[in-house]
Amino acid sequence: MTKNNQVRSFSFKWLALLTFGLSSGVFAAECPSDDFAGFIKAFSAEPEIQKAFIASSLTEQTVVATGLTPQVVQKQTMALDPHFLAVLAPNNVVNAELSVNVELPNQLFVRDHKGSVLNIFTFEKSECWKLVRVEDWSLENVLNAQKPESRMSPGERDLKRGTLYNDLGMEAEFPASTQLFISALDSYLNGAEQGSKEAAYKAALLSLSGQAPRLDNGKILALLKDASTTVAGASLALADFYCDEGHYDQQRSCANPEKSMEALQSAVKLGSVDAVNQLGTSLERGSLIPQDTERALACYQIAAAKGLDISRSNAERLSAQGVQTNESKKCL
Repeated sequence: MTKNNQVRSFSFKWLALLTFGLSSGVFAAECPSDDFAGFIKAFSAEPEIQKAFIASSLTEQTVVATGLTPQVVQKQTMALDPHFLAVLAPNNVVNAELSVNVELPNQLFVRDHKGSVLNIFTFEKSECWKLVRVEDWSLENVLNAQKPESRMSPGERDLKRGTLYNDLGMEAEFPASTQLFISALDSYLNGAEQGSKEAAYKAALLSLSGQAPRLDNGKILALLKDASTTVAGASLALADFYCDEGHYDQQRSCANPEKSMEALQSAVKLGSVDAVNQLGTSLERGSLIPQDTERALACYQIAAAKGLDISRSNAERLSAQGVQTNESKKCL
């Protein structure tokens, strides 16, 4: 065979090999679905599809402990840490009781019902979908750095986790902020189930704030009643809830004034200065029980003596209207 024929033969062989290789590569990396939900179904279940549809350079984000403060760390990487995708494995989803939620147009949220897991995957679409950003917001390492789990009382870890998620949610951008508030609520609810009164109070407040999903009124009431046995703020919130049932934007008479007054007085006994002022306002207006401005003045004076400026202003206003101190009329 001549030299030219040898070169031509080699070229044909290389061209055939290259063509076959490209064809095999294209076939192996065939887009599972143009529909994002359909793509995610295949991506979550097939490691080979995961490998084929990860961007060559993508963003990794984690939360690390810096002293006792969590810090969000972000970097660009060419090789994705395997632990990011491990949560998507079907057996892990089942064993860890995870929920995998597709959020159109291009995101995937993975979490558990206790608040200990939160991962966000973001994809972009060109010829097919590709993973371009992964966020691991899970806080277990941060919590371990703050205080070993063995030294925490039941519910304390959940309360701390919920507070950290809530703080991170205040700083994060949408949609991560919404997901962080949901995980905060999950953490608080789990803490409440473990016996934490403070977690029960925080769960009710976060739900009522509108930042996290709204629990039904029965659940909110149960949380506040549970927490109100020891948490003054919960008793005060319970007094408000008995009146407005969480509908702050509606002007209407108190739905249950008797129970509201009981909760308000309980908050006063637990040491809430704000509750003392609110009791004074209720007595001044007659909104929960018959009006009694002298008792109202007594309440304002007590709260003012404890440093509450609004109570000082309220007491001065009533005095200017001619209401006088009556030693026989006590705040409670």
